[in-house]
Amino acid sequence: MEPLAHEGLARLLQIDDSLQTPHVISREDLTDTQDLISGGTIKIGKPVDLPPKPLGLDSNKAPYLQLSEEIAVLDHASSLQPQKLVEIASHFRKEAGYSRLLYAPAVEPSDIPILAYLGVDIFDDLNVELRSATGWALDDGSWTKVNIKTKDLQSQNQEELERWLLKIRTSIMNGTLRELVEVTSLHNPRVAQILHYSTSLLIEKGARRTVMIRANNLSLENPSVVDFQQRLLDYVPPAKNMVLLVLPCSARKPYFKSSSHKRFYNTIKEVDNYLTLHTVSVTSPLGLVPRELEFCYPAAHYDIAVTGDWNASEVQMLREQFSRLKPEKHYLRAIVHAGSSSRIITELLRERKVDTIDTESEKPSSFEGLKNLQEVTRTAIAEIPVLSSKDRAKGEAIGLAKFQYGESSPFLTESEISGHMPYKLRCGDLATISPRVGGLGLTLTGAVKYASNGGPSVTAEDFKLVGDLFAVGVKSYDGHWVIGDQVVIKQNGKVTGVGFARMNPEEMLSMSRGLAVEVRHHA
Repeated sequence: MEPLAHEGLARLLQIDDSLQTPHVISREDLTDTQDLISGGTIKIGKPVDLPPKPLGLDSNKAPYLQLSEEIAVLDHASSLQPQKLVEIASHFRKEAGYSRLLYAPAVEPSDIPILAYLGVDIFDDLNVELRSATGWALDDGSWTKVNIKTKDLQSQNQEELERWLLKIRTSIMNGTLRELVEVTSLHNPRVAQILHYSTSLLIEKGARRTVMIRANNLSLENPSVVDFQQRLLDYVPPAKNMVLLVLPCSARKPYFKSSSHKRFYNTIKEVDNYLTLHTVSVTSPLGLVPRELEFCYPAAHYDIAVTGDWNASEVQMLREQFSRLKPEKHYLRAIVHAGSSSRIITELLRERKVDTIDTESEKPSSFEGLKNLQEVTRTAIAEIPVLSSKDRAKGEAIGLAKFQYGESSPFLTESEISGHMPYKLRCGDLATISPRVGGLGLTLTGAVKYASNGGPSVTAEDFKLVGDLFAVGVKSYDGHWVIGDQVVIKQNGKVTGVGFARMNPEEMLSMSRGLAVEVRHHA
């Protein structure tokens, strides 16, 4: 088996030349048994022994899976309570490992995307066979009552099921499975509940894919969005005694590259001591995005319809974001220049007792709007102590490094900080700003420091590392990461590379094929 792509807990696996997961088997692929010692076989390219079915198996109690040498079976996936199913999903790979396929029998086609998202590899067509016999037609995972001859309907539904599976596989490859799951949840309360309860699990164990999030209200619970918001709990602005400047988002990402934000910048830089302004953009679904975090995923990777209206859930999300950012603790005052969002933002800031000035500009980037912004800014920062560009850059580096690397971040910011945001910020010879990394990308020297400060590392076999590292060359690992994080590569006790993890730690050891680390720098 070779992993080709990951999203959430889903895996797109190449089983043989013609078979990929998620895969659906037919009734003809199942061979039953007459005894309790064996469980029969299942054909997945080749016949695979099923685990026995012990009497009294209770899927609500650990261990949750029945195991044979090559496959794990999850019974009752379609009837488990949504919260319980997510709890069980958190144990899938610990129980089954990565070298076993996970099979969920007799599930509805509408459940396949969410179950694949949680890590299930194999399904069957038993529900399709039953529904076909009773006059139901399958269309994009949903059933419609029709009046067609059973034989024709059976064939039609099998073809539709194959199209549905192909759509799911393609979604995993392209990083859009989350979107497909959200679509299936719109009129399926069970899928919506499972999706709701799975957010924490997906943040902790799911793959991070830097793909565009085409956002809607469901995206407020997208694990990448929630993770971004939660990381603001430890965030601090670049310096003390700053003035918060709240600006609207833009269609172009990162925002500073948009024409409107360029106009904002050119306007405020004409004001003396403008470096004391700290720009934070307001947007759904993320809420608040400080300027130095605009490269960080998913701030630079989402798209959403802009209507100017904020629903109750979005307003509550903004309120929670302000509680994380704690503006009353970090800023002397605030300027709100966010167009249609200004009234809401101003009210939320004043709820927190922040001295707030609303420029009251309906069109923030218009000539009149820019004039208002400049006049308000000049008054608001007139008596604030001067902030040097060097101190500002140091503060930006600290905030960005802590957001990315958490408790390990001091190894970066104790170095000599030079340059400035957005493209030229450097942490000595340890890291530089990288749009592809989404923040500070480690150099090989930085990788050495990161590993010595508790950063995750992979120990590889003894060979000359000239390209990417594949699973067959992995000996062991140290630390924890999720797919998409930066990891250090060690060989014979020395750091020889750094790059993006393309497998989970345990998966690297379990698999004999597939890309383990996409290497950015090597010795």
